[in-house]
Amino acid sequence: MNVYETKQIRNIALAGHFNTGKTTFADCILYYGKAINRRGTIEENSTQSDFNEIEQERKCSVLSSLLFIEHNGYKINFIDTPGTDDFIGEMIAGLNVVETAFIFINAQNGVEVGTENAWEYAEKYKLPTIFVINKLDLDQANFESTFNQLRELFGRKVIALHLPISTGPSFKSFYNLLDMKIYEYNDDSGKATQKEIPDSDKSKIEPLRNELLEMIAETDMELMDKYIETGTLDESILFPALKKTFIERDIFPVICVNSKNNIGTDFFVDFAIRFCPAPDEVSGRVTKAENIQKVDANLPASLFVFKLTSEAHLGDMTFFKVQTGKIVPGIDLLNETKSQIERLNQIFVINGKKRIDVSQIIAGDIGATVKLKFTQINHTLHEKGFNIDYAPIEYPNPRIRIAVAPKNKGEEEKVGTSLNNLHLEDPTLIVEHSPELKQIILYAQGELHLAVAKWRLEHRYKVEVEFKEPRVPYRETIQKQVRGMYRHKKQTGGAGQFAEVHMMIEPYVEGNPIPSEFTVRGRDLYDLEWGGKLEFVNCIVGGVIDQRFMPAILKGVMEKMQEGPLTGSYVRDIRVVIYDGKMHPVDSNEAAFKTAGMMVFKENFVKADPKILEPIYNVEIKVPEEFVGDVMSDLPSRRGVIIGIESEGKYQKIKAKMPLAELDKYSTALRSMTQARASHTQSFAEYQVVPPQIQQKLIEEYKKRQQEESE
Repeated sequence: MNVYETKQIRNIALAGHFNTGKTTFADCILYYGKAINRRGTIEENSTQSDFNEIEQERKCSVLSSLLFIEHNGYKINFIDTPGTDDFIGEMIAGLNVVETAFIFINAQNGVEVGTENAWEYAEKYKLPTIFVINKLDLDQANFESTFNQLRELFGRKVIALHLPISTGPSFKSFYNLLDMKIYEYNDDSGKATQKEIPDSDKSKIEPLRNELLEMIAETDMELMDKYIETGTLDESILFPALKKTFIERDIFPVICVNSKNNIGTDFFVDFAIRFCPAPDEVSGRVTKAENIQKVDANLPASLFVFKLTSEAHLGDMTFFKVQTGKIVPGIDLLNETKSQIERLNQIFVINGKKRIDVSQIIAGDIGATVKLKFTQINHTLHEKGFNIDYAPIEYPNPRIRIAVAPKNKGEEEKVGTSLNNLHLEDPTLIVEHSPELKQIILYAQGELHLAVAKWRLEHRYKVEVEFKEPRVPYRETIQKQVRGMYRHKKQTGGAGQFAEVHMMIEPYVEGNPIPSEFTVRGRDLYDLEWGGKLEFVNCIVGGVIDQRFMPAILKGVMEKMQEGPLTGSYVRDIRVVIYDGKMHPVDSNEAAFKTAGMMVFKENFVKADPKILEPIYNVEIKVPEEFVGDVMSDLPSRRGVIIGIESEGKYQKIKAKMPLAELDKYSTALRSMTQARASHTQSFAEYQVVPPQIQQKLIEEYKKRQQEESE
């Protein structure tokens, strides 16, 4: 295995919607680069990228795969990323560590949700981007329509480098507008026979060629002058100018390939080497201090961890991008996040499920190691004295949740540990051990994401689980003022217990005055851990309750607020005023006043017109225009409130508010009603009062659950 300097490295990501042929084309690249002897297929479970058992079972990519070829003195790393929205975290991580994005589009389906997702993150990371129109051999393939969609959505910077001569089953050649040649593919080698374009065809090609030259010339005054003077740009000028405009994102080229028949692979690889940036030709990686660190092999070593895997055939692997210096076996690096030294005893480059030992990995390259004790995704490792901490990858909020329980008693700890291991490998899987809900809640991107997580728990970690409906973190509060008292009196032979507490409770509203009849002796406002406020007001006069007992009363109130009377949910936004009481010189103690405070609060709460609050989420739904009516008419049935709608290319973005109780299964329903072409994001907004009929139902369900638990 050769050692490659930074200038000889190209890092690219294959991204886009599922079923656009990325994984099959990855095998075309490997075959063309002589990394494999035979191209695999999805149907035969023989591709280099989808080697995981669950991927082969489901016939789709679940994890990103790191692959590479060595070609003409260059090393091209390419990351094949999943196109299914459920595994968007894998795509995001892949795009985060490359310098170029190749976004694949199915020529029959055109621009889809996965196209937009890939574009969104390519934009975020400011990646030079090329659109790859694939599957031009399909009967309904339409290059022109797909190209026009790309322009409509992403602007006039989208420019064609290729034009297919025909589409459908006869597709085997295209016009290359860069060198004005026909590329014809007559076998599956991936290498074209180049032919001159007949004079009869030039009239339909030259307008596209001129548009390409004009767009490149517009980026530079000298180029424009040259173009105006000569009417063309020769290759010695055109090719460097194309690379510059591509890297600076002034153009987004469109090319043709066909992964099934290995068409366009030679151009793809040549483009990657000739026009895609080397790692040190782009701005660099952002640090937590908001500085930019360029790739530089001459600095001390540092790397960024973007992926972890735990697979039977590979073991525990840590994937990293070297940002500065070089990594060699046995190097000691400081984990900046954990402040722990990690020794990288072995280092590898990865090609699918194959790992290859290497003697060093230079800045800009991507590699892997094993058996790191402290290192996780988003961690920075660096040589001592070279203090740097790279900004973490930001992942989207989850869109679905489920409660996870072991099938076998006594395996709760094993389930929790296994789920936490899944989270370490996939940060878009979030685990919450909720004492409030008395459930383990698993948050994910969708139903398929959950299904794969369950499969991995059972097959990788050998623990059987069942998914249950997750409870909703309701809140309870009151709507009116109530006063009451409670006397706690207990005599059991020895010292007794006595405490009497007079309490007023009312809704907490910022700025509301304390009733003028009370004399305020002390006033404390608490931000509750579960949200909302508790204002505790001491209005005791004449010493009827000793000041030392006030914390005990507060403790009693707080304990009861953690299990509201209606549904056992947390209580919030209450003002408590202690205005009178009695104590006994011998029998009064903290335990007695804690009990009295708890009981008077409970009795007052029930009389204060209590209401249940439910979590409401902001929801943004990106949906193709033809499904807007279905989605909008469905929202009210889920108690969704439409806030607005705006256009975004051929998509509409619907903004709404929806209760969490209705959101748990919305991802699946949305996919069903839009043929999997819509997506949504959600984020917590506020708590609102539930409708009366739902409140009654929740109270009855809570009573029933209490009875079952007591039996």
